[in-house]
Amino acid sequence: MVQFPDLYEAGIAWIGLTDLEDMFENTMPHFKTELMQKNLGTPEENPDLYTERSAVTHVENVDAPLFLIHGVNDRRVPVSQARIFRDALEDAGYEEGEEFEYEELGEEGHASSDQAQKLRTFKLLADFLDRRVGTEPKPIVADD
Repeated sequence: MVQFPDLYEAGIAWIGLTDLEDMFENTMPHFKTELMQKNLGTPEENPDLYTERSAVTHVENVDAPLFLIHGVNDRRVPVSQARIFRDALEDAGYEEGEEFEYEELGEEGHASSDQAQKLRTFKLLADFLDRRVGTEPKPIVADD
């Protein structure tokens, strides 16, 4: 949604990575070394890459309703990721409830195995999509 905003009618950042430098500093040690450092290097080694690939850097490009949803007990992708993007949206003049919606799930971690929690999450996602996305699919026009 921040790189190609014209492609989206609405979006969901469910356990979304929004600020890679914050992620590097606050995620679980094995996630930091086995995924981030191995694939991106460190923020000190590649600061431009971390900035370029962080959604928060491009927050002003959001051009469709966005739902941020995140569990507060997530140790792999900390809830700070959602809070950083929410705050950046507000700082950029987006209004919660209008251009974006925000929900913290009080008990969930990275992905809940509890069926009641999953059902609650999926109901929130479905409600957002029902309200924010039209029911008629957009026609696909072939380029001639």
